[in-house]
Amino acid sequence: MPTIFDAFYIIALTFGFPYFLLKILINKRFRTGLLQRFGFIPAKAGKKPCIWIHCASVGEVLAAKTLIKSIEKEFDGFEIALSVNTNTGFSVAKKYFEGKRIFYFPLDLSWVVNKAFNRIKPQLILLIELEIWPNFITAAAKKQIPVVLVNARISAKSAKWYRLFCRISCMFSKSLLRKENLFCARTQADAFRLKELGISETQIKITGNMKYDNIVTDIPANTRERLLELFEIEADEEVIVCGSTFEGEEIILLRVFKNLCVKFGKLRLIIAPRHIERVPYIIKQIASLGFDYAKKSSLDKGKKGAGYKGNPIIVVDTVGELSTIYSIAYCVFVGRSLIPHGGQNMVEPAGLAKPVIVGPHTFNFKEEVDLLKKADAILIVDDEHSLSKAITYLLEHPEESREIGRRAQLAVTKQKGVVNRNMNILREHFLEERTVLL
Repeated sequence: MPTIFDAFYIIALTFGFPYFLLKILINKRFRTGLLQRFGFIPAKAGKKPCIWIHCASVGEVLAAKTLIKSIEKEFDGFEIALSVNTNTGFSVAKKYFEGKRIFYFPLDLSWVVNKAFNRIKPQLILLIELEIWPNFITAAAKKQIPVVLVNARISAKSAKWYRLFCRISCMFSKSLLRKENLFCARTQADAFRLKELGISETQIKITGNMKYDNIVTDIPANTRERLLELFEIEADEEVIVCGSTFEGEEIILLRVFKNLCVKFGKLRLIIAPRHIERVPYIIKQIASLGFDYAKKSSLDKGKKGAGYKGNPIIVVDTVGELSTIYSIAYCVFVGRSLIPHGGQNMVEPAGLAKPVIVGPHTFNFKEEVDLLKKADAILIVDDEHSLSKAITYLLEHPEESREIGRRAQLAVTKQKGVVNRNMNILREHFLEERTVLL
C-alpha cells in the first residue's frame, strides 16, 4: 500500500523529471545502477542468515571497513550484503569486499523497498551514520527486522526533519522507535538529539566515531618510495596535496601554487578531486595557467601523456588511494571547504602526522575539526589570500609544521577503539546468542 512519503516522492519526481531525465541521458554517473535502484538486486543465494549493511558513499564504506571485517571474521555463519548510494562508494566497496553482494541502495518508494527486501532477505540491518529513510524503516518494522544505526550522527537540522516525519506518519514513528532498534551514537550531542526524537535512552549507546579506527597512522616506507618514484618527485621537492577538491576550489589552489612557486621554487602539487569525472575540466584549468600535468592512471600504465614535460602537477583520477598519497605530503589541504559544501574527511592526513589546512566551510565535520582545534593541530583559512599565507608559514617553519602533524596524529590515535565497542553491542544483542536472527 502506498504511503504518504510515496506521495511526496512522486510529487518531487514529477516536478524534477526533466532535470533527472537530462542528468540520466548526459551523465553516466546517474545511469549506473539504475535497475538496482528500482529493486532489481541480485537475489539471496544459500541458507546463511543475511546482514544488510548500508553505507551512503566512500566515507561510510571506509568507516565501516573494520567493523565489516570483524563481523566477517568472528561470525562467518552470516552473509554480508552491502549497499551504497554513489558510484565512488560502489567502486571502493568492490575493492575492499570482493565477492560480496554489493549493490545500489533502492529508491525509498514503498513498492521498490519491498521488492529489495524480498530479494535480499536480511535478518539484521546496519545503517552507517545517518541513513534513516522513512519507507525503508517502515518496511523493516513490518518484516520484524531489527535496525541498528552505527556511527550515528544527527545534526540539529536533520533532527527537525525527522521530528516532522514522525508527526506526519504514525507508522514511521512507531517503526523508528520500536524497541528492537539500536542507535550507536558518535557523540553526546548526537545521543541527545536522538532522545529528542522520542527514542528510549536504553536504545542509545554512545560508542564514538568508527572513522578513527580505520585511520592509517603509518604507510610502509617502500610504498611511499614507489609513489615518489612514480611521480618523479625529487628529495628536495616539497609536496602539497589537495584532497577531495570541489568545483571552484582548484582554480584557487592553482593560483596559490603559482605564486608559491615564485617564492619557493622546489614545490610539487597533487590534486585529488572529490569526483574524478571532473578531471578533464581540472586539466584544462592547469594548462590555462601554463603548468605541465599528468594523470595518475596514465603514470600507472607507464604513459606520461600529452601534458607531461617535467615536474608536472599530478591529477589523481583513481579512487581509494588518497590515504597513500597523503603519506608523501609536506602539508595537506582538504577540499569542499573553501566553498560552502561542508568539508571532507580531514582526519586521514591528520592520522599520518601531516599539517592539515581547511577552509571555513566544514559544517559536516564539526566533530573532527573540534578535535583537531582542541589539539592545536589544524589551520583554518578564510580565502585564497589566507590559504597562501598558511602554506607559506608551514613551508618557512618546517619544525613547527612537523609538530602540528605530530599533535594531529596523537589526537586521532586517542580516539581509536570504537569498532570493538560496537562489536560488543552487536554481539550482546544480535550475533552471539542469535536470538533475534534465527
